[in-house]
Amino acid sequence: MEERDHELWESVTMSEKQPLTGDAIIQANLKRKREDQKKLGMISGVTIPCTLSLFNAFLFLRLGLVLGQVGFLVSMGMLLIAYVTIVTTVFAISAIATSANVEKGGVYYLISRSLGPEFGGAAGAIFYVANLFGCASYIIGVVEVVTDSIGVGGTFMKPGQGLPVSYWYEFLYGTIFLLFCLAICIIGAKLFARTSTVIVIIVFIALGSSMFSFGFVETKLVPWPRNNPFRENSSTLLYTSWSWDTFQSNLQPNYTIDYSRVGKGIMNFQYVFAILFNGCIGVMSGVNISGNLKNPSKSIPEGTLLALVITFCTYTLLFTFSSFTCSRQLLVNNYYYLSYINIAGPIITVGVFVATLSAALTKLIGTSKVLHAIADDRLFGNILHPLTLTLGKAKEPFMAVLLSWLIAQLLLFMHRFNTIAPFTATMTLLSYASVNLSCFILSMTSAPNFRPTFKVNPKVASAIGFLSCLTMMFLIDAIYSAVAIALLLIIIIYLLIRGPAKPWGEVSQAIIYHQVRKFLLRLDIRKSHVRFWRPEVLLLVSNPRSAYHLIEFTNDLKKGGLYVLGHVIPTAFNSASAQYYSEQLQTWLNFVDVSNVKAFSEITICSSIRIGVQNLLAIAGLGGMKPNTLVLGFYSRDLPVNTLDTLHRRLLRKRSKVLQYIFRDNSLEKFAVVDGKLPSLRKDPQDQELSAEEYVSLIQDGVTMGKNVCVMRHFETFDKSVLKARPFIDVWPLHITRNGELDNTCLLMLQLACILHMKNKWKATSIRVFLIDANNVRQNEQIIHQILADSRIEASVHVVDPAYANQCFTVEGQTTFMESLGSQNPSTEFYTAMNSITKQYSQDSSLIFTALPTLPCDQSEAEDFVKSMDILSGNTGPIVMVHGTTQVMMTSI
Repeated sequence: MEERDHELWESVTMSEKQPLTGDAIIQANLKRKREDQKKLGMISGVTIPCTLSLFNAFLFLRLGLVLGQVGFLVSMGMLLIAYVTIVTTVFAISAIATSANVEKGGVYYLISRSLGPEFGGAAGAIFYVANLFGCASYIIGVVEVVTDSIGVGGTFMKPGQGLPVSYWYEFLYGTIFLLFCLAICIIGAKLFARTSTVIVIIVFIALGSSMFSFGFVETKLVPWPRNNPFRENSSTLLYTSWSWDTFQSNLQPNYTIDYSRVGKGIMNFQYVFAILFNGCIGVMSGVNISGNLKNPSKSIPEGTLLALVITFCTYTLLFTFSSFTCSRQLLVNNYYYLSYINIAGPIITVGVFVATLSAALTKLIGTSKVLHAIADDRLFGNILHPLTLTLGKAKEPFMAVLLSWLIAQLLLFMHRFNTIAPFTATMTLLSYASVNLSCFILSMTSAPNFRPTFKVNPKVASAIGFLSCLTMMFLIDAIYSAVAIALLLIIIIYLLIRGPAKPWGEVSQAIIYHQVRKFLLRLDIRKSHVRFWRPEVLLLVSNPRSAYHLIEFTNDLKKGGLYVLGHVIPTAFNSASAQYYSEQLQTWLNFVDVSNVKAFSEITICSSIRIGVQNLLAIAGLGGMKPNTLVLGFYSRDLPVNTLDTLHRRLLRKRSKVLQYIFRDNSLEKFAVVDGKLPSLRKDPQDQELSAEEYVSLIQDGVTMGKNVCVMRHFETFDKSVLKARPFIDVWPLHITRNGELDNTCLLMLQLACILHMKNKWKATSIRVFLIDANNVRQNEQIIHQILADSRIEASVHVVDPAYANQCFTVEGQTTFMESLGSQNPSTEFYTAMNSITKQYSQDSSLIFTALPTLPCDQSEAEDFVKSMDILSGNTGPIVMVHGTTQVMMTSI
């Protein structure tokens, strides 16, 4: 589909919000044609504004200063460097502009829709400030032209005649010219285009007369300007006409004092380059009024490049002609020399006047468009909303223009063109660097929808442009550059904290995706090693309402590993269940946000819970990031407890209202949505969807697939605030070794306890290891001490009183602890005794780790297995029953 057809389609299907019919297409097409007739083409909307912005005060007022200070060779080098930077920036702009439809807002629109609202808003604000300084500097340049020409002692005035000249008079003249620009901006883009067309004709007439004069004006004496305090005895400067000797004398640098800045010392390369670059910062003029262009994607690249060709050729000719004809003394002591050597001096005066005034006009209207777009997007909240007020059918940004005019008016107090130039150049270069960076990132992420029709390698061009901009920024002024970058970062941070969410997409997501994919491909699961083992958890959750404490605890347990919240929707797959799946996935993602856990949500639809869990065990994670530990809550038909109230209370006391406003915290609003979307808890014990057999099958499936298993109980009232009052994590290993090897379950319990102890909120606790073994107590105690020492785990080892243990495990004077433990399926009395001992010795613990009862070999024993778990964990505090399948710890390198 062609670009115009694509825009038409969008205008019908998206804007009109109505069914697509033949009449709708025709009406939309007619409406678009009427709108396009009111808009600007490439020449009037891009080429002319860019050309006039590039032909600013520098062309007529500071070209001689640059040439006289640094010589012809360095001047051309500076010009080439500046234009390489500008051209690469234009390539980046063109790539972005031709990859999508460009709307109002210019540079801000390009960057915000490419890099996201934070970076776009910050870069747009920097660009706005830079252009306001540029506008003020051009108005100051216009005032300089007027006072040098028709002020007292001016070029065309008799002695004692002319406009009065003083600081406040010059401020008054600047105010008048700025009011003129304000009037044109308020009237609108059409008058702006007509005005620009007339101005560009006048400028080219002035340039033509100047080129002609270089060829025909003979050697002559040029008077010193009235405002030069370094007049010598002779009152004239020499124009040599064409001379090889003059050219040779103008080749090399010869830094002197800038007579417009008395007391500032001798000029240097950086300062001169800043002045020259100010003559090259108008390339965004067409982009800034993109909302007024008929076809921005075509007009912006072609019109801007045409303006660059015209202006570069003009600057090159003027540098060359001036080097051959003007003595260095003339160049550095009379910045208005072009008027004196012209066959018709007033033409140059008129040309420099209208060119510089039009550059100021272009800056003012462009920055106003950018400010209006920023305000319209409400990136900075409602504080800028009044600036969205517009006037007329063309919806000219009246309030944005008014504010821009007011700020520019205040900047007129700076008074001197050369004083404001370094800051303007630095801020402009930073905004150009932002454009290049956005294009480079889009190219690097290989986003399929980034398909620029502008056939230049955007990656290479934008990289060169970005590095060039940064280099020149610090070359011009390191302090200004540091301040500008700091200001950019402050705005970015502000927008990250306070900025509203926008549906534009963020390039940060594309960058993260690109890098994560690349590194996931390198993360080979076949190369995993026990030395780098960490818990990668799949937590099965029936309903977050009853599992918040368990979810929060497991978040502490993962130690930077993968954490997946798994949920199965037990129903047939159809359109209704797919819609419910989408709604629930969004709700779970919001729950993860408000609960502040670092987890992924995986939801699946399956005919049975067991098959759904099998799918999760097989496919959860990605590449080398796969769950190695399955975590479940305890099976119970009791009615679940709603634990979301705890989360709600935490959110209420999380921040003060002031901090909530500063950080734009919408957690409470998001919690309300989650609370309304999550299914309600079951209200009848018979509503339990999962049978005991199916529950035990989940554990068996996890073990079969090589996963460690943790079953957790009594977490519905878990509260980390009691850690100081109950400062122990207790580990109760049943087996230390199996078949001559260290038991995986024992090692897993120790590893998890140590990981938990490493968390900040758990550092107040201590790990205790309890042993129950009357016959081999010394041997097992030595093994545990050795394990703890080799693995650098700080824990104390305690032995249960043998007499008390034997008493608990003796049934009718026959069964002992070792006999029960050695049996393939210990009796319920064994777990009753274990429960009694655990409760006796772990009364003051916050958490208990113990071994999971022996898994049944037959499904018919599922109820007995659940009963054993129930007995083992009955009436204790929060308890984790563990089954270790794989090795999780090694004690040597």
